[in-house]
Amino acid sequence: MPNTDQYWQGDTPFLDQEIFVGATEFKDLAGVGTFASAGAGLLTLNLATAAAGNFFANVTAALKRTGVFANPAIQQAQFGTSASLPGPVQGLPNTNDPEGIRGFPPFTAATLPTLVGPRSGTVAKGIQVNSVDILYTLNTVNASLAQIGLTYTNFVDNTAALPTVTNLITLGANGMPTAFRTNLYRFNVPVSTAVMITAFDSELIANVKITAGSGGTVNFYGCVFKCAYNFN
Repeated sequence: MPNTDQYWQGDTPFLDQEIFVGATEFKDLAGVGTFASAGAGLLTLNLATAAAGNFFANVTAALKRTGVFANPAIQQAQFGTSASLPGPVQGLPNTNDPEGIRGFPPFTAATLPTLVGPRSGTVAKGIQVNSVDILYTLNTVNASLAQIGLTYTNFVDNTAALPTVTNLITLGANGMPTAFRTNLYRFNVPVSTAVMITAFDSELIANVKITAGSGGTVNFYGCVFKCAYNFN
């Protein structure tokens, strides 16, 4: 087996990660949803007629990375930055590793390496949520409301009483269908500005609101997060 005393990194993320957050991982803050199973492999959070569910889930399966800074104990070559370290240095602007220029052509004019220079800071790692599939069934009649929101919350010591919240998907209808049909909805909502989630001590939270129509019911299966990821 090959061996290295160093770690290795990849610059380009993979695009095929799925994180399934099932029904039981969602908590209904309205207290009206009930769990049920229609058979093996079918587990849902259900709403009775006219019930207004407010489902929240902490996406605990989202593995994050915050970026690796230079460390002479690991990266021995002493060059590349004004700190005499071989890579980006936390708190020191415009520092990069020896390669500096990242990515592959064609480059846009705005990112042409000869114009903008090398990339500074760490290569973004972890996951980037690109879109979310919402899985649900509307029974008998149209739903009165269907919304989704996706946020990440950043906890910083000794700051404002409420942590900073960033909207990846602003809570709203976002095109979610409310029309009754017999078959399941697997509806995709994109993240308009997708970025790697790298902030220290941050939490990814999904919020789904569905209100069953009068005389109708709802079966909610969960959400699937479509992600780009780079853990190397």
